[in-house]
Amino acid sequence: MRRSWLMLPMALLLLAGCDEKFLVIESDTSWEGEIRYLGEVGGNGNAEIDLSDEPADVCWTLRKTTAEGTLRAYLRDETWFGLGEEVDGDQTTTAAEGEVTGCNE
Repeated sequence: MRRSWLMLPMALLLLAGCDEKFLVIESDTSWEGEIRYLGEVGGNGNAEIDLSDEPADVCWTLRKTTAEGTLRAYLRDETWFGLGEEVDGDQTTTAAEGEVTGCNE
């Protein structure tokens, strides 16, 4: 019986320590593109897309739909208990209808 009580805290510890991944989009204009496994996306301004449930090899291609403005995208990977984070695929463009691409590394 004691053994089962020890298993519960260990299981909760493992669940709480799961990684969370977010594609962060910083923009002052409209944008559109594609994210592997999710398909087509689009928006205007800043966005944060939860990719925690997607496979590790997620990639994205986003482009501005205007000539003006800035588009930046990167993957923020929060690690165990939020004690740190990694940033992957950080790219920025100011080009007319410019494009940014990246992958979870």
